[in-house]
Amino acid sequence: MFSGIGLLLASLLALSPLTSLPQAVQAAPPVPACTSERMTIPSFDGYPLAGKLYLPRGQNPQALVVYVNGSGPNTYENTRALTEDTTFSYFDLVAQGFTGQNAAFFSYSTRGVAPGSEPPYYCTIDPDAYQTYLPGNSVRDVAAIVTALRQDPRLSQARVYLLGWSEGTMIAPKAAQIVPVDGLLLAGYVNGTMRETLDWQQNGGSSMVTYCLYFDTDGDGAVSRAEYEADPYGVRGALGLDQTAFPDLDVDGDGKLTAADFSRLLAPTRQALYAAIARGDDAWLAQNYPVRLTTAWFRAHDAFPPNRDMLATLDIPITIFQGEADANVPVQDTREIQAQFAACGKTNLTVHTYPATDHDLNFSVYLSTGEWPQGWQDLFAAVR
Repeated sequence: MFSGIGLLLASLLALSPLTSLPQAVQAAPPVPACTSERMTIPSFDGYPLAGKLYLPRGQNPQALVVYVNGSGPNTYENTRALTEDTTFSYFDLVAQGFTGQNAAFFSYSTRGVAPGSEPPYYCTIDPDAYQTYLPGNSVRDVAAIVTALRQDPRLSQARVYLLGWSEGTMIAPKAAQIVPVDGLLLAGYVNGTMRETLDWQQNGGSSMVTYCLYFDTDGDGAVSRAEYEADPYGVRGALGLDQTAFPDLDVDGDGKLTAADFSRLLAPTRQALYAAIARGDDAWLAQNYPVRLTTAWFRAHDAFPPNRDMLATLDIPITIFQGEADANVPVQDTREIQAQFAACGKTNLTVHTYPATDHDLNFSVYLSTGEWPQGWQDLFAAVR
């Protein structure tokens, strides 16, 4: 199992857009003012994709947003715990934002995954079907969904957007190559390969995003002993670091915390993870990795083409929404693709970045205040 700093990093690695909930929330936000219906859409191989279509009440939608899942088990509801006794559907809330813009919204369950009653993910997994959850199949699943929904008379005039999050930012552009869509909305953007992202996470990049956010008060990209011990935001306890002294983290003894320190601290779990993937040990992953994934999924991603090699070949409008404090993928990925488009003279990419904003664009702020953060407001407005 993960331990020490490995456990802290593990808590940051969930690749679905909802990773944590505020403790002070007492009641669920309101139910979306829209209609919804469950649907089953056969994919290219006949696999029945279970989904949920949300429609603005009493209106013909001007747009349709198809949510392209991030990594791991997702359902068309993505139920999560709100308080000890209360749950909510993540997609019910997201749909509310889009239907408020007169847009339909569609969510679907990952292959092999169905809604369930057990926290934290409230899903059940069919192990055999989950083995078919691979990036190439995910691309064709999205294409099948778009093709089917375009045949719905209620959606025949709607502009179609693919909203990809995290791994979904890799899947959505590839789907747009094989099925016509009107635009891409990409959040938590991945520009390279999944292995490159994993390497960044496992070699201290993810850790430094979090440590700099909470401790790096002088903005130099490192954390000094004085900054760590000052704990300016009072988060050491919440991060499980109240009993962790600075020298325990500063393993190279240079007086500052950098990615090199966390790379050394994470070496045992990193090596065990990579070894498990290499030998096809799904049982080890299920026991030790924080996101339920298969070695087949990791291996398939090794052969999956990165966005940097194909995104600029698309001519449809593309909008990226990226938190600068994203601990799942480096914000540098967004800056690199932005520079690539500029170098190519391409003008169909719009980029929004948000300081002190995480992988889910600070979704937990909405749960605690009822107000959508700026990133979400921009996302909803993009389909007007």
